[in-house]
Amino acid sequence: MSTMLAAIAVALIPPVAIAMLLRLADRTQRKRDERIARQIELTDAIHRELGAIVAPTVEKGRRGGLAVRMTVPFDRPELVATLLTVTDQVFSRHDDTHVVEIAFTPRPGSVATRERAGSTQKRAMERPVPMIAAAR
Repeated sequence: MSTMLAAIAVALIPPVAIAMLLRLADRTQRKRDERIARQIELTDAIHRELGAIVAPTVEKGRRGGLAVRMTVPFDRPELVATLLTVTDQVFSRHDDTHVVEIAFTPRPGSVATRERAGSTQKRAMERPVPMIAAAR
C-alpha cells in the first residue's frame, strides 16, 4: 500500500511542478503587460496635455512598485511640475498600493546640463580618443 502511494506521489511531481511554473510565467507576463499598459497610458496623457515632449518609461521599481523615468529639460520648471501632476493623476486612477518612484534626468543640451558640465570640460566629440595598439 505504501509503495503504491509513493509511486503515485512520484508520478504527480512532474505535472504539479509544470503547473506551478506555468502559473509563475502567467503572473510574470500579467505584471509585464500591466507595466506596458501604464506606460502607454502615461505617454498618451502627457502627449494630450503637453505634446510629444518626453517619452516616459515604466519599469519595475526597487521596492516592488513601479519606477517612472523621464528625460526632461530642467531649465523649464513649469514643465517639470506639469509632468509630475500628470504622472500623479495617471497613477492615482488605479487602486494600487504600490509605491511609484519618479526619476527625472536632465535632457542633454539643456541649460542645466551645460551649467553642470562647466566651461572647462570639453564636449564628448572634442575629447581626444585614446589609440589602442595590439602587439602581435
